[in-house]
This record gives sequence, C-alpha cells and structure tokens, in this order.
Amino acid sequence: MAGRRKKFPCGHVGKGQYCHRCAQEETRKRESAQAKHAWEEKLERAPLKLGHLPKSVAEKTLYLIANIRVGKTYMEFRGKRMKTIGQRHIISIPVGKHYRLIISDKWNKLQYLEVISHELYNKRLSSGGW
Repeated sequence: MAGRRKKFPCGHVGKGQYCHRCAQEETRKRESAQAKHAWEEKLERAPLKLGHLPKSVAEKTLYLIANIRVGKTYMEFRGKRMKTIGQRHIISIPVGKHYRLIISDKWNKLQYLEVISHELYNKRLSSGGW
C-alpha cells in the first residue's frame, strides 16, 4: 500500500519527507540570484559603465570590446571614424539599431569612452562632437 499524504508546514500536500515544490522553488530562486550576481560582476569589470543599458545592448558591447581587444578591426563591425567633423581620432561603432559605442584612438591607444543612444549621438554630432 502506498504512503499516506500529509500536509507540510508550507501548506502543500504530498507524500515524502519534505515539500518538493518548495524545494524546487528555492533552488530556482538561488540560481536566479547567482546569475544576477554574475551579471553584475561582469558589468563591474567592463571598461566603461553599462548598467544603464538594456541587457542585450550591454552584452553586444562587451562582445565588441572583447573582439577589438583580440585584434579585430573596428571596420569589421561597421565602425567609422568621425573625419567629416574633424575628429578623426573618434571611432563610432553601431551597437544594435539604437546605440553607438564611442572609442577614442589617440596614438594607437584605444580608450572606450561611452555607449550612447543614437538620438544623443546625433545631438553630439550636430554640436561639434567629442
């Protein structure tokens, strides 16, 4: 004969030593917290602030930075220099449809300045650049 069902302190009913439903929920919460903590650490190690961006844009930005550090050129990612406004040392790389990664290239040393929306990018261009 099968075991009897009992009511656990959490209010759930089942057969066993503990409530498997609550244990599964606790495991899911712990894994979610670990993933969030890992993501926040990854953002902290980034060479520029990415916390204000959507996660997909931040991930793509980190991907672009990693590839540029490895040795790929900015032109592989449709990047361009701002030579039309007289600031050839500034490089703009599209990050998705609505954001741009701005890099300064002085004396062959790359410095990651910021990731800005396309709207702010257009305003900066019209006001004279960086």
